[in-house]
Amino acid sequence: MSRRGLLIALVVSLAVNLFMLGGVVGLALIGLPMHRPPPQMGPPRLMALGETLTPGQRAAWQTTIRQTAETGGPKLMRARLMRRDAWKALATDPVNPQAALAALDQARTLEFQARSEMDRAVVGFAATLPTGERRKLGEALGKARRGPPKPDWSGGHPGPDDDRPLPDR
Repeated sequence: MSRRGLLIALVVSLAVNLFMLGGVVGLALIGLPMHRPPPQMGPPRLMALGETLTPGQRAAWQTTIRQTAETGGPKLMRARLMRRDAWKALATDPVNPQAALAALDQARTLEFQARSEMDRAVVGFAATLPTGERRKLGEALGKARRGPPKPDWSGGHPGPDDDRPLPDR
């Protein structure tokens, strides 16, 4: 390549790099996140709900949630693996639908156990709170989750957790 060609390539490369750097700096200056954290679900959401409590109660809340998550987390992971393996089993020949359904039932039972443990821990902790604290926590727990909307599996029809009015027929 000639010296002139190298010089042109260098100038073009420099211009592109400056353009990209300016875009990144511009995004940072106007405050747009370059990547969003995933929506908080499960225990992180429960941990955040403890912010409604007094500092002393908040520490106990966090300990309760953390300990329950440590015992329930492995069950949820095992349930996910069992569910994934059950779906993968459908790709094998010969297919055994009864075995796949049994594995899905086991996964669902395991997940239900883990969620029930968390529910029992939350209710048990709330029962120890003074009335005002318990009321604040109950209201926070009863609020709808924020984050991306759940997929609409109903075909556009309102479901039990839907605030839309029922259609007139």
